[in-house]
Amino acid sequence: MKILFTTESYYPIIDGGAIAQHRIVHELIKKGHDVRVIAPAFSFKNTVEDENGSTIYRPPAFVLPFYMNNKYHFAPFPLVYVKKIIEEFKPDVINVCSPYPISICAMIVAKKKHIPLVGSIHILPENVLAPFFSSPLYATMVKYTWSYLVYFYNRVDWATVPTQTGAVMYQQKGLKTSVSPISNGVNTEMFKPTNKGEYLRKRFNLPEKPLILYTGRINQEKNVDVLVKAIPFVLKNVDAHFLFCGSGGLKPEMMKLTQELGVDSHTTFIDFLDWADYPNIFTLADVFVMPAESELQSIVTLEAIATGVPPVVVNKGAVPELASAENGLVFEPQDSNQLACNIVSILSDEKLRNTMKANSLRLSEQHSMNAVGTQYEQVYEKVLGFPKKS
Repeated sequence: MKILFTTESYYPIIDGGAIAQHRIVHELIKKGHDVRVIAPAFSFKNTVEDENGSTIYRPPAFVLPFYMNNKYHFAPFPLVYVKKIIEEFKPDVINVCSPYPISICAMIVAKKKHIPLVGSIHILPENVLAPFFSSPLYATMVKYTWSYLVYFYNRVDWATVPTQTGAVMYQQKGLKTSVSPISNGVNTEMFKPTNKGEYLRKRFNLPEKPLILYTGRINQEKNVDVLVKAIPFVLKNVDAHFLFCGSGGLKPEMMKLTQELGVDSHTTFIDFLDWADYPNIFTLADVFVMPAESELQSIVTLEAIATGVPPVVVNKGAVPELASAENGLVFEPQDSNQLACNIVSILSDEKLRNTMKANSLRLSEQHSMNAVGTQYEQVYEKVLGFPKKS
């Protein structure tokens, strides 16, 4: 099968959607399909890359302001470029992964050429609008962003979304397109409890204490401050250390907050790790925390449970699905005290910790990339069987 993915966020960018798309592309290649990608270039010129067996076409793009320290790029008016790639490649299916110019152009061409369209949903309005959180128009912007997202994905033949919660959320907002909940997936060969991470403890001078881990962007939408504010309460009960692995606009502010709370000696902030090191950091953790409320799944939480780390997650959005198999605990939004109590409960009970570890590993098996790839194949086979329409 010839499959074309279109997206505005792709490898080597680090965010949930980019990582999920990169993994499914390579899983489908592994299954014998010819899979190619159109994503923005990192300069204003056309480039074509060969990345571990996949071809990435990159139209000219410029840096998108406001977002993530300028790491995102935006391809203006890519219709001619996208049309050319589609006509040359002649895909059986086009999988659009973001509702921006590249995928809009792919949708236009697909409709004219009667190519089946699958739409993979990886975002919520809160993700799109994170830089504008403090704007007085934020609530109105969320409303209209929802309208656009639903409009866009109602134009595909079939949609995928990482969780059942996400599917219901979109359907309640007006999604009529048939939708399949398909996990973002996790590479259980890469993320596993037998990984060795002690060298990272030495590299970052981490103490021999129970370790609470957060990995991901440190931006407004991730609510990292809720975890930081929980630290003083945890330390009253357990002598622990907190590791924040990631980058983002709020990182300096969070580091300052630990100083104001007098807990900076119990915290370590590091940047995103290279892929050779990143899976190993989870093996140092006794608890993983995800305080973000706007998650359609949370890939980093998947990576934690695949390594056997008990997750403590906020009881909002789709992320509670990854802590609902007696493998972790949930806390109410913005409730740092409840978050702290959950961390203390796990750290104080070795038997509970071991039970949660076993349950996490069992749950992660359902999210293997092999299973995810098979489900995508089934969706493609469905749309290929549809009558041709404009």
